[in-house]
Amino acid sequence: MLGPSSLPELAKLLVFLGNEQRLNILKSIAHDEKFAREISEEVGISRPLVNIYLKQFEKAGLVTGTNCVAKEPPYLKRYYKAVPFELAVTLDLIRELGED
Repeated sequence: MLGPSSLPELAKLLVFLGNEQRLNILKSIAHDEKFAREISEEVGISRPLVNIYLKQFEKAGLVTGTNCVAKEPPYLKRYYKAVPFELAVTLDLIRELGED
């Protein structure tokens, strides 16, 4: 999703990143890999909502998830880490982007 090629894509990205809960999730995993449960406890958001946001982040390419097999239940866990990115919104960028 980063590197928008149109104004609608840029708007969609800005709306996505303009959510405080999502930003807190990114902040939580900016330096360390964490499981959804850990993120949920740290940022004070329900685990189901954290999982929804993490899937959205993965789809956007802002987060990577890696499966981990444990010796105790739950046997399959997934931990997440933010992918470094930079987004600069400038008037030049807005001027250059197409409408479609």
